[in-house]
Amino acid sequence: MSSARDPMGESLAGRPNLGQQRSSLFIVGAPRTGTTSLSKALAAHPQVCFAKPKETHFFLRENVGMSDAQIRRRFEEAYFRTLQPQHRVLAEGSVSYLYDPRAIVRILRFDPQAQFVVGVRSPLELLPSYHARLLYTMDEDLTDFALAWALQERRAQGEALPPRCRDPRLLRYGEVGRLGKHYRRLLEVAGRDRCFPILFDDLRVDPMRVYRSLLSFAGLADDGRTELPRKNEARTYRRQWLQPLVMNPPAPIARLAGLFADGGHTRLRALVRPLRRRLKKANTRVAERPALSPELRRELSDYFREDVAELGRLLHRDLSGWLEPRA
Repeated sequence: MSSARDPMGESLAGRPNLGQQRSSLFIVGAPRTGTTSLSKALAAHPQVCFAKPKETHFFLRENVGMSDAQIRRRFEEAYFRTLQPQHRVLAEGSVSYLYDPRAIVRILRFDPQAQFVVGVRSPLELLPSYHARLLYTMDEDLTDFALAWALQERRAQGEALPPRCRDPRLLRYGEVGRLGKHYRRLLEVAGRDRCFPILFDDLRVDPMRVYRSLLSFAGLADDGRTELPRKNEARTYRRQWLQPLVMNPPAPIARLAGLFADGGHTRLRALVRPLRRRLKKANTRVAERPALSPELRRELSDYFREDVAELGRLLHRDLSGWLEPRA
């Protein structure tokens, strides 16, 4: 069995594990790989307390000066308000963790036995879906994915950024799609035995087999579920003026409502969040996503070829079909 280590080589296995009566499960990404459906199913499992919101991004922060006990208390009090004695697993689903090994180290200090779920998918499918999601959240403003792909270098230098983009790193499409690199790094930090990879291809073909395998990995009983929640991938908004308020609100409004804070006024959140959900649902409609042009498909295939090969070696799967031209 492999031992978890931080990037500097320090063993994490001997650290004290607070609250080990409950294990922890982190669905760390990648985006657009079906992890939201799995998260919703786990959230309904009687032995699981799932974070609200699903993506806390808690371990991206340093939490300087806080003891292990204080970090655990803050994490549980902020995101697991429905925690009950029957809950055996604390779970959350921040896809940002896959792209920051420091977050994985912090998680392993929080719980050296933490488990990680990683969804993977062909980058030629993942990135157009991810681009559409950024359009929906208003972090992206270029509707043509080919143009967004071509602008990566300029945007990395702080140029041509969308006015409502919350973090320019979201627009690094090439880095988002390099799942071989990020999965290898996760294995190096956390250890293979702590990681459960899920291929979107498998989830598409037999979702319940994947879900039951995930329950077994997490040490959870079969809850009798017969289907996973369905989630439409392609969405857009009806009214542009309303979308910033419900999906990507200005910082003063977000702070007032406590939408993205650990704390905040509980009664205010209880009033604002349901209203926000209703408005968001009313302003959402299904979108058609254009297919990749043959030229862009070839460019992406060449860009990701080595990374896909590395991911295939790590998973012991032949993923070469991900990059084949469409008939």
